[in-house]
Amino acid sequence: MTDRDNRPSRAHSSDDRGQGRGAPSDRRGRSDRDPRAGRDARPARDRDGRPPRDRDRGEQRRGGSANRPPEPPLPENVVPQDLDPAVRRDLLTLDRTNADTVARHLIMTSQLLEEDPVLALEHARAARQRAGRIAVVRETAGIAAYNAQEWTEALSELRAARRMSGGTSLLPLIADCERGLGRPDRAIDVARSDEGRTLTGDEAIEMKIVESGARIDLGEFDKAVVTLQSAGLDPGQSGTGPARLFYAYGTALQAAGRDDDAITWFMNAAAADVDDVTDAELRLTELTDPERFAAEMAQEEAEFAEATASPEPEPGPEPVRTPAPEVTPEPEPTPEPEPTHEPELTPEPEPEPTPEPEPARQPQATSEATPEPEPAPTAVTETVADSVVVAPETGPATDVHDTAPQTPATTEEDTVSDAAPRTDGLADDYDALLFDLDGTLFAGSRPIDGATDALSAATQPIYFVTNNASRRAPEVAEHLTHLGFDADADQVVTSAQTAARLLAEHLEPGSRALVIGTDGLAQEIREVGIGVTRSADDRPAAVVQGHSTETGWAQLSEAVLAINAGALWIACNIDPTLPSERGFMLGNGSMVAAVANATGKTPLVAGKPAAPLMRDALDRSGASHPLVIGDRLDTDIAGANTIGADSLLVLTGVATVADAICAAPDHRPTHIAPDLAALAAPLSASAISSATGWTVDVSASPITVGSADGADADSLLPALLNAAWESDAVGDREPGDIAFTGTDDAAAAALRRYGLDSDSVGSR
Repeated sequence: MTDRDNRPSRAHSSDDRGQGRGAPSDRRGRSDRDPRAGRDARPARDRDGRPPRDRDRGEQRRGGSANRPPEPPLPENVVPQDLDPAVRRDLLTLDRTNADTVARHLIMTSQLLEEDPVLALEHARAARQRAGRIAVVRETAGIAAYNAQEWTEALSELRAARRMSGGTSLLPLIADCERGLGRPDRAIDVARSDEGRTLTGDEAIEMKIVESGARIDLGEFDKAVVTLQSAGLDPGQSGTGPARLFYAYGTALQAAGRDDDAITWFMNAAAADVDDVTDAELRLTELTDPERFAAEMAQEEAEFAEATASPEPEPGPEPVRTPAPEVTPEPEPTPEPEPTHEPELTPEPEPEPTPEPEPARQPQATSEATPEPEPAPTAVTETVADSVVVAPETGPATDVHDTAPQTPATTEEDTVSDAAPRTDGLADDYDALLFDLDGTLFAGSRPIDGATDALSAATQPIYFVTNNASRRAPEVAEHLTHLGFDADADQVVTSAQTAARLLAEHLEPGSRALVIGTDGLAQEIREVGIGVTRSADDRPAAVVQGHSTETGWAQLSEAVLAINAGALWIACNIDPTLPSERGFMLGNGSMVAAVANATGKTPLVAGKPAAPLMRDALDRSGASHPLVIGDRLDTDIAGANTIGADSLLVLTGVATVADAICAAPDHRPTHIAPDLAALAAPLSASAISSATGWTVDVSASPITVGSADGADADSLLPALLNAAWESDAVGDREPGDIAFTGTDDAAAAALRRYGLDSDSVGSR
């Protein structure tokens, strides 16, 4: 890999990856240009061969409050009427003023996709912030993020758009985002899945181009060639599609060491490329006249250095190698129910070699010193999946663990995106903090000790994510303010809001839903265009169940009647208990369980640990590497794992140390601490890992803890969890069976500090 891979391509002035689909105005036929200038399915890479990290979003935004993302200005000559009428109809569920603003942002996104992809993304984010429940808006945000090479954000948005609108046309872009994140194996899984194999026509070819590029990334050069041999390699064709296909095939041939064949297909690509969307001619020069190519690259380097040194550098794309997926639009079908998790994609068998098509043209010149194909880039594993966290792999289980410092094991799924550089405070390692409320910030009418100070000291954007659907966002913000927190309604993300969004996605406007819950929940439902009833006699199309202290036998019976009659059932949350000053009280989950027992049905869950609420929080924050903070393993921590986010378990509410030790892999936090003071403490004090000075023996009960020189009581909790999770010895134990004993005075004192003596461990 050479430095020229970081420089703009001479042959093109638009983005080096291009777009697989246009923004709404193009795909509906209004744009006077085609933004689909894709030339490369292979991510641009930095000097060590890795895809570029997500850009700092702080540099892309222009002022504004940290908790209210600013919006780029809208030119006065951009009017809503310029948006295609079909897209404008998708915005009818919004109020008129908001719909007009969203329309103008969508227009600007389309106009700026090529000339200023970063600003185009700002407009797309502004539209998403205002209308994140509309599929075409999410699709536009995904395309804009893809065009700006924000792979994590693009993957999340494209997946959301696909869930909301159905269909498979976005799969090539989704697969290519996996490549951008350094996960070519996942791109291949998408391509070889049952759904990937249903693609036809141009979409099928685009997927093959992506798969071939992923094979090159993995060093499977012959398979990259074979993948494209069934894609319709007809040298007599011309146009953007054939040019990109021929170019991709030439790239695969060159990677496989077949330079003469590669020259032929780059010539085919250059001949077919009537719109100049590839750099095939440049590749021919590279292969047939290396000295001239080197001279041109040196000149380009000088021009690039001069441009970047000037006050107003002209942006340019990085040269890359294989075409980006170009996806043909398809009609948006009726929304289908959103699954809690992404559906698994079943790969099909690897491709077998087939006879190679006969090239149409023979090279007119050959190279005496043809450069060898570039090695496959190193895959990045420091990125996060948008769906479910998988527990890190560990070495062979041992029952006695010394405490030599180790780096916590991570996998691709361990984080939401490439982590920022480590700093002194835990919170400083993240770009947003997503707080649970009950048991984390307050218990009933009193704040948790130290919580207000911890939030006041945080410099990251803060959002409050609550499963409690009984109060609306302004009421929650008012309660937080009363308790001493700095909060406004825009920072509050509730399960009631998410339940309303899910209803709007599954029901036609004007449908009716039976609401079991507070008037606040009912109002959230009305605001998405769904009517509200309290009686099953009105034949509602759905039942929405949220927490209310007024819910009793009569209300639950109405829900049972409606669900048994075929109504869709959405539960705002399934928390079995609700913390209060007096202890744990009955939660919405317990009442949901009663309805489930009576109907034999399972609800669609809006709140944690299900993905919808957590995704809404990510959408609201715009974060790529957030930290989820909560007190419950089964909701807060499991919810973080569902979206692939890091989490901090605080022991101020429901969960105990014993609960955490016995937690299933998908309920395990990234960090653990007694309280929110951990946000300002060093990361090593809370990250689940071994710690200097502590020896933990989990082979018997009670668990034995010993200390040595250098043992820091602050790191004891993470060391305990690390030892327990790496051993099979506690696998069959229940939290009530967990007890501890110290082998020396320092260890005993540290255990007492956290209430971990044998008499209290199960209750703290």
